[in-house]
Amino acid sequence: MLLASALSALCLTSMAQITITNASFPVAGDSLAYAIDEFPIGINPATPPGGNQVWDFVALQKDTSLSVVFHPAGAGDQSVQFPGADLVTLGQGETYFNVTNSNFDVMGYAGGDPSGLGLNVVAKFNPFVPERYAPMNFFDIKQSTTDLNLAFPTDQPPLDSIFSGLPVNIDSMRVRINTQRLGVVDGWGTATIPGGTYSVLREKRTEYTTTNIDVYIELIPGFGQWIDLSTLIGGGGGGGGIGNFIGTDTTVSYRFLSNTEKEEIAIATMANDLASVETIRFKNNASTPIIEPVEWFSGSIQAFPNPAVEWVRFDCTNLTPGEYTLKIFNILGKQVWKKNYTLSGTTSFRIDLEDFKKGTYIYSLVDKNGHSVGTKRLVILKP
Repeated sequence: MLLASALSALCLTSMAQITITNASFPVAGDSLAYAIDEFPIGINPATPPGGNQVWDFVALQKDTSLSVVFHPAGAGDQSVQFPGADLVTLGQGETYFNVTNSNFDVMGYAGGDPSGLGLNVVAKFNPFVPERYAPMNFFDIKQSTTDLNLAFPTDQPPLDSIFSGLPVNIDSMRVRINTQRLGVVDGWGTATIPGGTYSVLREKRTEYTTTNIDVYIELIPGFGQWIDLSTLIGGGGGGGGIGNFIGTDTTVSYRFLSNTEKEEIAIATMANDLASVETIRFKNNASTPIIEPVEWFSGSIQAFPNPAVEWVRFDCTNLTPGEYTLKIFNILGKQVWKKNYTLSGTTSFRIDLEDFKKGTYIYSLVDKNGHSVGTKRLVILKP
């Protein structure tokens, strides 16, 4: 009797684990609707690994919405640059995808450069970025690495102003981005979001993105060499300007996927301390979602220094020209400060912190339509 019960329990457990197939891959004509909670509170996606779990995300709030619309690759203006592409998403830039029976890969992007310098590029990943795969099962472990290399002549804006007046002739600049990813399907169970409950697999995805910038210095006319910029300004980046792009960033996210929906049910991006959630993007079950294009590279904002003491500088990159509002919230989500700015491209602005108390804050830059460029944490220290 005990043996029969044990076998029955094992059978039920096995049946409860789903397998995600390539039927979840987007196809031309699909419009995937998402909502984003910029300040998720009281939600824990980072439970210990294991099965038969229940993730309750019903308290998620829709701060912004977006839709990712997939078109045949030929609908893109730069499709000739991506032979073999099957799909493209269109917005302020074009992202191209290659689709097989087992992989849904990002091939590259055409539009504003990923380093936020305001230059138009055709960026190709080598090898492709594996965004999804099938079949996906509990206990799967996937590792990948990809490189992106972009070279720019320095006689075009805004590089001409950055490198002008130097005692050496810098002919070109090269951005090298290496991304290493580890994906572990470490959990299964059910996830509840506003408007639905789904059987899901959870993938913990850890990405290490290292950015290096090289400059080609012409030593004598017709002869020169590439120099790693980090050797000139320090390997840790900083120092403002281009130096802020150099270094390695680590991103940890938990992705909850279903075998019945093409949208990810939820993607929770963790804060740097890995103990709290920064943002959660989730399937938008509202009947009339706000439709916005999405692009592979978008504007961003970063606080420096962080932790800060007397002042903090906000470095913005790849911004569409327009009106923006910087909002700062305390850890309870109460807005304590805001200011409007007219911003464009790559720019920085600074605020004094004399009126702020010691503690952890959340800052968010939003455009005039209320769409968030970025929401992150700021730590303020006081003597």
